Amino acid sequence: MKGIIFDLDGTLLDTLPDLLRSMNASLSELGYETVDDVKLKSFIGDGARNLVIRCLGGDPTEDETEKLLAVYRRQYSENLTVLTKHFDGVSEMLSSLAKDGIKLAVLSNKPDDQTKKIVKHYFPDIPFVTVRGKTEGAPLKPDPFSALAIAAEMGISPADAVFVGDSPVDFKTARNAGMKCVSVLWGYRTKADFDGLSQSNFAETADELLSLLKTECKF
Repeated sequence: MKGIIFDLDGTLLDTLPDLLRSMNASLSELGYETVDDVKLKSFIGDGARNLVIRCLGGDPTEDETEKLLAVYRRQYSENLTVLTKHFDGVSEMLSSLAKDGIKLAVLSNKPDDQTKKIVKHYFPDIPFVTVRGKTEGAPLKPDPFSALAIAAEMGISPADAVFVGDSPVDFKTARNAGMKCVSVLWGYRTKADFDGLSQSNFAETADELLSLLKTECKF
C-alpha cells in the first residue's frame, strides 16, 4: 500500500447535521415537506442532484429539481462548517498515516469547491496530495475516472491504492478502479447495505481502520 483515497461524508466527517439543516431550510423555502435525519442519511452519497431528487420524492420534474438544487447549493455553501464534526479518532489516524509516509487524498461526490473548503477547515495540518470533489465533465463515483486520476497524481498504480469509504458506492468505485477497499461502519451505512457485494473488509473504529491499513492491507 502506497496511497489511500478517503471518501468524505460519513467517512472522515459527520456532515449530516449541516446537510440536514441546509436541505430542510431549502425545502421549507420552496414550500415542501422537510425530511428527518434518518431519511436524509439514506439519501447521501450520489451527489447533490440525486440528493435533491430523493428529497422531492424520487420523481420530480426537471424544473422542480433545478429550483431546489439552486436553493440547496446556496444554503449549503453558506453553512458548510457550522455543525459538521470529526468522527472519533479520524484526525489522529490521518496524522499517523501521514507520518508513515503514506500518500493521502480525498474524493467526494460533493461539489469540488465545497469539498476543498470543508477539508481545509477540518484538516488543516494533514498533507493531502489532492482533495477532489465533483468537477465539470468528471463522472460521479462509482465511475473510476476520478479515483484513477488521483492515483496518477499520487504517482502510484491503482493496485497500490486503498479506497476507504462508508458506502457501497465507495466499494464499487474501488472495484471499478482496481483498488483495494476498506468500508467503515461509523458512517451512514450498515454492513447490511453491502449484502450481495463481495466486500469483507470492514472497520468499526478509526483505530481498527488504522491497524487494518498498516498491517493487513494485503487482501
